[in-house]
Amino acid sequence: MRRAAFLFPILAASLAACRGDKDPVLARVGRLTITQSEFQRKLADVSPDYQDYVLTPSGRRQFLDVLIREDLVLAAAQHSDVPRSADFRARLDQLRRDEEERVRDGGDALLTSMWIEDLRKRGELAVSDQEISAFLEKHPTEVLFRHVLLGTPEKAQAVAKRLRGGASFAKVAAEDSLDGATAAKGGAFPPLMYGEVIPELEEVVFRMRDGEIGGPLKSKFGYHVVRKDGEKKLDKSSPEVRERVSRLLEKQKLDLHLQKVEKSFPVEVVDEQFK
Repeated sequence: MRRAAFLFPILAASLAACRGDKDPVLARVGRLTITQSEFQRKLADVSPDYQDYVLTPSGRRQFLDVLIREDLVLAAAQHSDVPRSADFRARLDQLRRDEEERVRDGGDALLTSMWIEDLRKRGELAVSDQEISAFLEKHPTEVLFRHVLLGTPEKAQAVAKRLRGGASFAKVAAEDSLDGATAAKGGAFPPLMYGEVIPELEEVVFRMRDGEIGGPLKSKFGYHVVRKDGEKKLDKSSPEVRERVSRLLEKQKLDLHLQKVEKSFPVEVVDEQFK
């Protein structure tokens, strides 16, 4: 958007017919108007190459003609029977409801992010260098492992038997795993530190020998059959590793804070199928 940001002041200077007008009108189509701000706003949606073309006199007029045609279509539609139809009103009502939902979801996301940022400012989630170093001293490696996620213990037992009998783990994961994100990669996770593995698998995979098949292990996601592919030493001085540990420890502190919050806002799962 830097290119567009550079372009717009130039356009504003070239399009402003009247410096005293806050938003100069460039054209009228019946009762509809095309203003300078609308021109700039819609220009932001086109490719950078076309934006360069609009810097030329012929390009400006061509783009204005595009907007004029859009308003001609709109004006004709406004004066048709469509706005008075039940179908249009129903779709418009649905559009309003969808927009209200998007605004509500966006507002919730904004409020959540600002609340977490406020916790950071107050030091509630602060992670010190000493805490990072202590974590890396205690957990100096990351684990490489794969899993096959199944829906029932019976299927998991059958898959574990096949894998221990020599079946290709990657092939079985691709065919049978319910975890679509890892199935396409032969069931492989990216290298994970202690604390990044789901709790039900964590203690097991870090204790396993390389190449060992483990499970089935039950988690909230289903039943896992796992294979450990190895461990790698973490570079304790790496800024990337230390930042990764910092994010992990911050998440743990946020989880602890939420445990306190939950006392004021008790959670109840009402639907029986989710219990």
